[in-house]
Amino acid sequence: MVAPALSGSIIFRQRRCRKGSAPWETLMHAAVLRYVDQVARLGSIRRAAEALNVASSAVNRQILKLEEDLGTPLFERRRNGVVPTAAGEVLLRHIRDTMADFQSVKAEMAGLSGVITGHVRIISLESLALRFMPRVIEELSTAYPQVTFTVLVVNPSEVGEELRSGRTDFGVLFTDRRFEGVQVTDTFATCVGAVMRPDHPLAGRESVTLTECSKHPVVMLHDRWLLDAIMTTEFAQSGAKLEPRIVSNSIEFMRQVILRNLGIGFFSPVGFLDEIRRGELVHVPLAEPQLAGSGLGILVPQHKRMTPSARIAINHVRDALAKFLQVPADAGDGSQR
Repeated sequence: MVAPALSGSIIFRQRRCRKGSAPWETLMHAAVLRYVDQVARLGSIRRAAEALNVASSAVNRQILKLEEDLGTPLFERRRNGVVPTAAGEVLLRHIRDTMADFQSVKAEMAGLSGVITGHVRIISLESLALRFMPRVIEELSTAYPQVTFTVLVVNPSEVGEELRSGRTDFGVLFTDRRFEGVQVTDTFATCVGAVMRPDHPLAGRESVTLTECSKHPVVMLHDRWLLDAIMTTEFAQSGAKLEPRIVSNSIEFMRQVILRNLGIGFFSPVGFLDEIRRGELVHVPLAEPQLAGSGLGILVPQHKRMTPSARIAINHVRDALAKFLQVPADAGDGSQR
């Protein structure tokens, strides 16, 4: 069966699916909208029904009815769950855009009364989530008690999809121009460097290469994202090999092992500012040019409708990040080495 084209014009067409049923405008804001979204997220009708606190038979019945109305399957039924079909993926994008827009409209309407409400979903670097975001959320929660927040740490490889999905309002992350459909609104320059104790043999250098670091014990994050391609290029030229002594996916764990002089770590200074300012650790920039010009920024989905609460949160994060990095608040491209 050829799947019909699912577009906004079809989803919102003024017609009735069958005698006695609601028009599409009503249908797409009814329970079935949440059902389809949850089933896709959890990969199971039963688990979605439990999360929604409804009977699984009701969820299944609504989805079957929607599939009949559209004339195409939305999910592929498998022994261990369900996955969206190609038509289901198209519909899911529309559903999530519709839900996000509806929440934005509700927040804007509430804002007309002078009361800021709504929910703000932020993705963040782990280093910022540990040292920066708690203070920011505390300040926002105090000023706007009717706004709720979700703050998530995501792997760098998942950032693009997370921002494009429409679920997230903005991210506080390393900037990466390769992301499609994502706008970088503010950038604060930083650099990736070698983090080590001040008594380390390389601590007094103005910069170091990865090859020089490879002669000493190193510790590495499990998700090396930014470094892998650059290490491959450099080590192919130098013949060196970097074999980490310790690998972990926790920046807090990495902080502790570096403080114990178990190896050099490769990070921007952001996650170690307190230790650097106290003189417990030093940050020596890496000489590789691809790493010297990296930056932190606020990243937003290009086509997402921004709610008043999200705009307030972005403005507050911008000012707080400038202060945290000791950069003038109006200097979007200020330097923090």
